[in-house]
Amino acid sequence: MSEKEETKDVDVSTTDFKKGVKNLVETMPKLNKLPSEFILPLERNPLSVNFAQIPIIDISGLNGASQTRDSTIGAIASACRDWGIFTITNHGIEDALIEEMIKVVKEFFDLNLREKMKYASDDVMSPVRYGTSLNTSKKHNLHWRDFFRHYGHPFQDTFHLWPLNPPNYSNVAREYLERVWEMAMKIFEAISEGLGLEKGYIEGCLGEGVQILAANYYPPCPEPHKTLGLAAHSDHGALTFLTQNGVDGLQIKQEQTWFAVHHVPGSFLVNIGDSLEILSNGRYKSVEHRATVNAQRARISIAVGHGPQLSSFIGPAGPLVTDKGSAQYEPMKYKDYIRLQQSSTDRGKTALLALKAQQNELS
Repeated sequence: MSEKEETKDVDVSTTDFKKGVKNLVETMPKLNKLPSEFILPLERNPLSVNFAQIPIIDISGLNGASQTRDSTIGAIASACRDWGIFTITNHGIEDALIEEMIKVVKEFFDLNLREKMKYASDDVMSPVRYGTSLNTSKKHNLHWRDFFRHYGHPFQDTFHLWPLNPPNYSNVAREYLERVWEMAMKIFEAISEGLGLEKGYIEGCLGEGVQILAANYYPPCPEPHKTLGLAAHSDHGALTFLTQNGVDGLQIKQEQTWFAVHHVPGSFLVNIGDSLEILSNGRYKSVEHRATVNAQRARISIAVGHGPQLSSFIGPAGPLVTDKGSAQYEPMKYKDYIRLQQSSTDRGKTALLALKAQQNELS
């Protein structure tokens, strides 16, 4: 059969892409060309990049003697300053729990479409949300991703809204998110000290805090060099902790060059988000990153973001604003910043840059 005859059998003109890319590839098993809706204006093949050697930090040192703890805090500070991302090992969360979390996420994406669509919403602030492509509902070139997002800590606000299927999802996810929250608070302490602030400064700025889980499913793609799973962006929160199912796809931007990042099994990738860049008054930069796809294996990633309570204002830490007018960012309510960033089709760090430009205009 000729290529022309093969592609003729696959008509996507009537396809409802809102049902997700997993549904697309499962209902069209002969799909061997990327639908034009997913083709992105990429400058170069996103799969032809080198791997970055990001820092790997054993955070058990934070529980060690004074000299060991200081050394670990210094390593975290250097990674935040130079990279905006690092790998942590010996974090105290059992491999079995991580594997179980990946398993129940996969089971969620394997549910029938009707069950998943119960959580479909165009509201970027919805506490539980299933969707596809980018978070925004505005018209944009599609991306090769399905996602499931929901809030974690504080659990009393939204736990009752979590899915009943898979049956063990809620219990596994709650235990996982509770453990990740504890780990995040430990890292925040270290970052506070690395910035020369009091040990509990950042945790104090979080107030009650908010935790958001974003589970992503990237099916095998017929032409992975023509699209992305997720376009370039920075995270709106302070710290994001990422694990995955053993399939790489994360890339970071350093000095205008894209690099692939390898995930060490059993570890977490930790990256700085916009609200921490703002709090540090620009000393630490949120890392711009994106997700690529491949033709062979489905990739599952689980990102857990941590930020201040939604009603709080994000702005530079007072002790880091040394002179009048030296604040690099104008304060903004965190909930409003999330909506601004998540609703936009502009990618990269445009939301953060706009906030910085607004402050500069006022100075």
